Amino acid sequence: MHGLQLVKYGSPKESLAYKEDLPIPKIKTPNQVLVSVKAAGVNPIEAKVASGNIKIATFTMPLPSIIGADFAGVIEEKGDAVTEFEIGDEVFGSLQAPFGLEGTYAQYTVVDITKASIAKKPKHVSFEQAASAGIAVLTAYQGIIKNGRGIESNPHEKRKILITAASGGVGSYGVQLAKAIYSDNIVVGICSGKNAEFVKSLGADQVIDYKDEAAYKSFITEEKNSFDVILDCVGGEDYYNQLDPLLKKDGVYSTAVGPIEHAGSNHVGLSSITTLISKIGYKKLFAPHTYAVITTIPYVEFKDKIAPLFESKAIHGMTHEEIPLSEGHKAHEKLFTHHTVGKIILKID
Repeated sequence: MHGLQLVKYGSPKESLAYKEDLPIPKIKTPNQVLVSVKAAGVNPIEAKVASGNIKIATFTMPLPSIIGADFAGVIEEKGDAVTEFEIGDEVFGSLQAPFGLEGTYAQYTVVDITKASIAKKPKHVSFEQAASAGIAVLTAYQGIIKNGRGIESNPHEKRKILITAASGGVGSYGVQLAKAIYSDNIVVGICSGKNAEFVKSLGADQVIDYKDEAAYKSFITEEKNSFDVILDCVGGEDYYNQLDPLLKKDGVYSTAVGPIEHAGSNHVGLSSITTLISKIGYKKLFAPHTYAVITTIPYVEFKDKIAPLFESKAIHGMTHEEIPLSEGHKAHEKLFTHHTVGKIILKID
């Protein structure tokens, strides 16, 4: 099969190698299905892994490996215990880890239906749109619905939700989810002015251009104590110090990144880990509002809680650019600019 292998750590061009003679992975347990991948979503975590910046967390991963988690494709084989899917079903979802021997940057991948996210793909959703869901929508779901105080148990209460990097992969799904759970919610997105109309088209009631210093300063001055949830998709202390005061007394600062901006984009060593743990621990103990770092995502809730939102058209796929698998290194290069809109998709040949 064709696939994009991580052969060494380094720049995108030197770390990823396109191969055309890789073995097709095999089903090993009764709960697995073999999926013929038609499109694969690309996530920042995969680019960070390939760069070697977070080798401290992946040192046990053998090379070469096929990385990637998000997929959309067709089931070609299934294990004896799989009853809810049939051969020929069009499916989408995300593997439990974005790095391993048999990821989604290839023509085939094996999915354990008891551990990974997998659901039948709605017919009106293209493979490319479906592949954009995965980790991004799961992270947004965890950050807003699971971390937000009382949202999961009582979604139909009007809330005010702020999302940073609202035009990115996680942020664009965050805007949609915040409106999908209750249309009366007030959703505010922060992004660059050039992406403001895009974020408004997702359902945002207001968009703040962080590059407009006067408008941004006015926003953080006038909106104190007004938000129920902040979904932070950038990280770092600057945003935290500026935005945390905007939360209500029982508000939640939910971050997908943590106290280090774009964590993993640069080398993460033992000292960085120590600093990270120290900062998170301090905020957990002494911050004026709940500080929740997204460290797990609800894979098993994808089929019953998230996929139906695609079926009902409450949310839709967020494809920014489609790149051939053979040129997959370009996707990682673009992710390191931190200015992509929606998700980048690999088209599988």
